[in-house]
Amino acid sequence: MPVPSEADDPIDEAFAAYLRSCDEGSVGSREEFLAQFPEMAEELKSLMDAADAIHRFTGASVADSGEIGQAAAAADTVDLKVAGPDDSGDDPAATLPEAHRAKGDPGPTLPYTLGDYELLEVIGRGGMGVVYRATQRMLNRTVAVKMIRGGMLACENDVRRFYTEAQAAARLHHPGIVPVYQFGHEAGHHFFSMALIEGTDLQRKINDGELRIEDAARYVRDVARALEHAHQNDLLHRDMKPANILIDQKDRVHITDFGLAKNLSTDSSVTGSGAAVGTPNYMAPEQAGGHSDRATRQSDVYSLGAILFACVTGRPPLVGDTVVETLMQVVHEPPPAMRAFRSNVPTDLETIVAKCLEKEPRKRFQSAGDLAEDLDAFMEGRPILARPRGRLLKTWHWVSGVPLVGALIGRKIVRTSPGHRRFQAAMLLLLALSPFLFVIGAMLWSRHIEAMPQSVALAGGLEQGSYNRVSQAIADRLERSAAVATRVIASEGSLANRQLLITREVQLAPMQASAISGDDLCVIAPLFYEVAHLLVRAPELLAPPESVGLQFLAGQRIAVGPIGSGSRRAADMILDSLQLPADVAPREVIAWEQLQSPDAPDVALICVGRGSGLVSELLRRDWRLVAIPQGITISMQHPTLRTITIDAKDYRTAGIPDGGLATVGTTAFLVARRDAPSALVQTTLELLYQPPRLFVDLIPRERAAEWQGLDLHHAARRYFESLDIGTR
Repeated sequence: MPVPSEADDPIDEAFAAYLRSCDEGSVGSREEFLAQFPEMAEELKSLMDAADAIHRFTGASVADSGEIGQAAAAADTVDLKVAGPDDSGDDPAATLPEAHRAKGDPGPTLPYTLGDYELLEVIGRGGMGVVYRATQRMLNRTVAVKMIRGGMLACENDVRRFYTEAQAAARLHHPGIVPVYQFGHEAGHHFFSMALIEGTDLQRKINDGELRIEDAARYVRDVARALEHAHQNDLLHRDMKPANILIDQKDRVHITDFGLAKNLSTDSSVTGSGAAVGTPNYMAPEQAGGHSDRATRQSDVYSLGAILFACVTGRPPLVGDTVVETLMQVVHEPPPAMRAFRSNVPTDLETIVAKCLEKEPRKRFQSAGDLAEDLDAFMEGRPILARPRGRLLKTWHWVSGVPLVGALIGRKIVRTSPGHRRFQAAMLLLLALSPFLFVIGAMLWSRHIEAMPQSVALAGGLEQGSYNRVSQAIADRLERSAAVATRVIASEGSLANRQLLITREVQLAPMQASAISGDDLCVIAPLFYEVAHLLVRAPELLAPPESVGLQFLAGQRIAVGPIGSGSRRAADMILDSLQLPADVAPREVIAWEQLQSPDAPDVALICVGRGSGLVSELLRRDWRLVAIPQGITISMQHPTLRTITIDAKDYRTAGIPDGGLATVGTTAFLVARRDAPSALVQTTLELLYQPPRLFVDLIPRERAAEWQGLDLHHAARRYFESLDIGTR
């Protein structure tokens, strides 16, 4: 017995009849159909279940072959957990059908009667439904009827989404939203009727050519107002795109397709967490990242910004070669500048769009109404509320798009522009050359900082003091011999000079050894010895020095100099070593010229150079010098002090004994910052020791070279070491 062909197989014939009846709507349910074939009901039910399984796991239609199978027109709303790498994104208005949805369904033969409606012609196709021009017979009016594709084979999610669209639109009553009249189920078909908008849609307007900027702003403003009405009714659209904005013959806009709407009041939607739903080019980053359940009013605002971008430039902000690439760009890439595609875009409009397209929802307009208000202000020439990004932020966003920079900061780069690639190539070249550039730069910088400066400032001291005379003498030689402009800044002494050096107000400064501290300062050369002069003037204190012990200082106020004077520090060290603390012998900070006042202390401890004019003037006014004993003890406790004798020749009219007066002293040094130019230090040293001697008490060069343990400037150390080598 011959094996019958597939055409002769009664089960195959019955199953094919079932598929045809589903399409024609002549069967109300599967049970009714199976009741017609009781002898093969089990086999047919198995085939139906198998078809459902294939439909669920592959998205293929059970009617993909023969006369029933025709490719669906450009369906464009994505609803998928994972997008395939080969999904095309060439057409910004085109997206994918939902996963598990049949791709081909020719629909009923027209004209076709569906309850009270007579379907006349197809006026639109999508991934989920077909829209017909129809006549509603009872009311004798022309309407649009949207019918779910697949009839009884439509999956539960498709049916739920279909009715979500109808119910969402039916709740809204706004001239900018297409009204829904009726929805239901008839002869195996799910459908709803709505107003027929004669005209076109915004996507076709964009495709037809460049829109006037005023028209683009007006369209989106009106859409924003309609969308604000939906938001106030706790309804998110979640699939705003130019194709879902109809434009009637009077150039008025109407929002349609609420298939992905989310009811905020009940937190219900047709999608769950992890699904990316919407149109990739127009969906907000939080939707593109698979968090459609987190969509907010600001998600729709993002879509409005993308629509306005497309209206003005003719393309969406972000377009990838595939759906996955587009989604990645939406999540990670900043949108390009509108002026890159249309040079005459007003700055205010570009600012409004940029605010809509912020990645973080909180940075966008907080409502569609706010966007409409700013577009109104733009169209009327009033100041807008949106503010442009700062230049620094724009620069950072651009630089972070460089692949190497993006990898370092953890940003995913989906596509790089030629400019980013050129910038990265330059970065890598610079990185490769950086060791050589660093060496060259270091050499040039070293030469620059070591060069002789064009002007030099020196710290001085009191107007008639030793520091002032020394600094002025050095300045004069620098001007004459090195042709350098100089100036001397008066100060109150060592401590003040130290501060002038630290703050870079001067390059050179004389100061006592005790004032040289910190890593920033170093010695150029020792200048002269400063001697501690203990002077008294009270009659009861004027006994012969050899009979006077220092216990007479107990209870006496002792002048130690002005605030910035180094004498204060030297006096503190000396008095502490003599066991005369401040509570026993009070120390008074006072300017030296005030010592002539009757109210001034009767004791003064002045640390200055021998033959000081200040001391000489005081000695002429009834002040007397007193010896400071225990010099060795003091110098052992304070290494910056040393025993010194004041000779009669230092002050010839002071009645100093032939053996002199024992005291202690310190050393005044010429000090600079550690980073002072070597040329300045070298030149200063050469001029300092140039004949004739700069001043009488200058420590000779040979003696200076013998000093051990000085923290010398590196150029000064080379200078003195060269002298030592020459001597040997």
